[in-house]
Amino acid sequence: MAFGPHREGATMAVVARLRRAHLQAMVEHALREAPIECCGMLGKRDGVIAGVYPAKNAEASPFRFSIDAREQLRIEAEMEAAGHELAGFYHSHTGSEARPSPTDIRMMAPLFGPPYVHFVIGVADREQPEVRVFTIEGDRAVEHEYELLD
Repeated sequence: MAFGPHREGATMAVVARLRRAHLQAMVEHALREAPIECCGMLGKRDGVIAGVYPAKNAEASPFRFSIDAREQLRIEAEMEAAGHELAGFYHSHTGSEARPSPTDIRMMAPLFGPPYVHFVIGVADREQPEVRVFTIEGDRAVEHEYELLD
């Protein structure tokens, strides 16, 4: 599986630190759910992403995602029990670039702007998944880097 912390030549701020196993869990979730978009939540401890919490895409769509409110509450309770706090979210794009769409931005901006991070996993090329991380700032997605700790 090929993926890296950022695009070639990128010089952006690091907004997320995580272990390769957590990144791989997001990519595997995206590949498993394709052609439906996958989605999930990320927990952190001491500033490091420490938990990947897959969710069911309530939209069951290849073009949109949402997490049911009851499932979100269940995941938040699971995070709390693990000593994690909400770091952000992840979802996949199965046929387009790994960046938030205008619909994604509209959905996330009102409640989940900074400090929350948003990983987007592009799996149009299943052999070379693309993973990028963003913050949603107003009506735009700002790309950042992530750091792999191992």
